[in-house]
Amino acid sequence: MPKFQLLSTDKLAHAAAYGLLSWLTLWGFARWKGRATVYDGLLTVLTATFIGAMLEYVQFRYFPDRMFEYDDMLANAVGALLGWWAFVRFLPPERVAAWLKALE
Repeated sequence: MPKFQLLSTDKLAHAAAYGLLSWLTLWGFARWKGRATVYDGLLTVLTATFIGAMLEYVQFRYFPDRMFEYDDMLANAVGALLGWWAFVRFLPPERVAAWLKALE
């Protein structure tokens, strides 16, 4: 039975990777549509969480000596949520609009 450890370096790495994934995805939505809506954020978090769950399944099913870990999936989901929160918190729509205008 695997141990349940949420504050290990492995779980922090999972959270950081999925946080970056969701942040970059939301940045892509902002570049594409001019802003990232709540719907885009929810879609991003749900998709990243689904991808994390499927990767856990694939590694368990097809790679010997790998485990299916629920805490990895939880760390992925928390990381995706934190990426969405960081995007909304630190990049207000006015700043995103100014950056997008500067990139034109």
